[in-house]
Amino acid sequence: MKSHFNYFLLFLSFVFIASSCQKEDIKVEDELPPITQEGLNTFGCKIDGEVLVPKDGFSTNLFTGGTLVGLEAGYPRFGENPVKNYFYIRAGNFVDQGGDIIYLHLQDIDSTGEFELFNSTGNSLYENTNPYHSIIRLFDNSDNESRYFSFEKGGVIRVTRFDTLNHIASGTFEFDIVKESDPLSDTISVTDGRFDINWNTLNEQE
Repeated sequence: MKSHFNYFLLFLSFVFIASSCQKEDIKVEDELPPITQEGLNTFGCKIDGEVLVPKDGFSTNLFTGGTLVGLEAGYPRFGENPVKNYFYIRAGNFVDQGGDIIYLHLQDIDSTGEFELFNSTGNSLYENTNPYHSIIRLFDNSDNESRYFSFEKGGVIRVTRFDTLNHIASGTFEFDIVKESDPLSDTISVTDGRFDINWNTLNEQE
């Protein structure tokens, strides 16, 4: 009788281990954060239906190694006369294999509004002739990169709160974007975009 009981306990152990392994194999899908205007330092969008949310990571690259910050944003001022203002966001998934990166740039912004995107030259910094633009870097599971650039009348970024006193920028966005190497036929859609940034506290967190 005792031996049967031992076999039963052994069987239960195998069932428990198998069940645990199956649970570990289940991938939890990323979810978009809610749309807010409180400076909660959230960001999310869908790129061709796949959710992108910022995730900090770490690189072992000899030249660029170190912590990779998932969400960066700022409202720097530059120039002499007149002083120009621009707001930018860079969000990336640096954890999951095939994670992507998106860059949003709003030039000469000082209030809320709907900003139509222009052609991007691929420069993530200030672009004189393209005040509102986006760049996306997509990676496959082998870390091969494809770059996509915004184009004129491809979509909009809606800024619903722009509060320089409290350092908060919030809004939504949606647009199409074309592949650098195949702009005539390879287009992807960015939908359900939202951001709620306090650029002071975000930089403190970094």
